[in-house]
Order: sequence, then C-alpha cells, then structure tokens
Amino acid sequence: MEIKKTFTRIIAAATITGIVAFGYTHEAHLDTTAHAATNQTEINQTAVKNINEIYNAGIKGEVPRLTKDLKFGVSTRDDVRSLFGLPPEGDTESFDYYHAEMGHPGYAFGYDSNHIISEIRYFGTNVERQTNLGSITEINLKKQLGQPNFTKKIKNGKLIQTKYTYHAGAYDLEFIFDNTTSLNHVNLVSKS
Repeated sequence: MEIKKTFTRIIAAATITGIVAFGYTHEAHLDTTAHAATNQTEINQTAVKNINEIYNAGIKGEVPRLTKDLKFGVSTRDDVRSLFGLPPEGDTESFDYYHAEMGHPGYAFGYDSNHIISEIRYFGTNVERQTNLGSITEINLKKQLGQPNFTKKIKNGKLIQTKYTYHAGAYDLEFIFDNTTSLNHVNLVSKS
C-alpha cells in the first residue's frame, strides 16, 4: 500500500511538472514571437530616426554626432586635427581617418588642395551598431528617402559595394552598402 502511495505521488509530481514545463515553453514561444515583432518595429523606427538625422545634417553640410564646429567646405585640416588630434588610423595627402571607439563614431575627412574639408565619411559606431548605421537597410533607406538620384556599383578590393546618392541641399549623401542589409558608411560630398 505504501509503495502505491509513493508511486502515485511521483506520477502526480511528474504530471504537474510536465504541465508547468510544457505550458511555460508554449508561453515563452508566444513571448518570443511578440518580442521579435517588437524588435523589428524598434529597428525600423531606429532606422527612420537615423536616416532623417543623416539627411537633415547633410543639408547643413554636417554629419551626425560630429561637432558643429566642423563644417564641410569651411573647416580646415588644422581645425579637424585641433579637435581630434593626429589621426590614429593614419592619413594620406588628402584624407585623415579616425576610427570608432566605445560610444564614438568613426570618421574620415577628405580635403581639397587648400586643405579645406571636401568630403566627410561617417562610419557610425562599432559597438551597438544596430543603434546607428547598422539599422539602415537598402529597403528602409528607399522607403524613407525615395529612389536615389544616382545608383552605382563600386569596387573596394574584392568587395563590390552599391552607392546610393541622394541630393541634400547643396550637398550629396552617398550611402555605401556592402550588401542589401549592411550599410558600410555614408559620404557627405559636394552636389554632383
């Protein structure tokens, strides 16, 4: 009789545990689906915010998260270096490269023959990239800004990238994609 009671308790405990476990798993599945939909909505909202921020800054000859003390066509190489120091990523005759660091985006500055900024490349951040350039895909870029003024395939080593050019006031914004979902960087250049 005692064995029967013990066995009954074991079966009851296993049944309750199984119900709780399977019920919890089912609930977690529903939550994961809802969470995925919420994440996608947040990514799309982040992308729209970032696209608008880039475009609105571009109209003013600026790029996001860069001090307003530096302006396209006005500021000099000396202005850039007095603000950022010598470029840790190296420089060429016409470019200074500043890599992204914790919470700070990366930039490259191109200069004309008079050492005036003639191009700014915005690389975004490396950490939490989905909160800036990583949120932007070709689809949501076109949805937000419409069809680009120009599209061109460009070669970067062995990589074939796609450049989407949008007019932004007196400037052009060039969105350089490695593939349809991976925005590499954005260039601010003179309007073509």
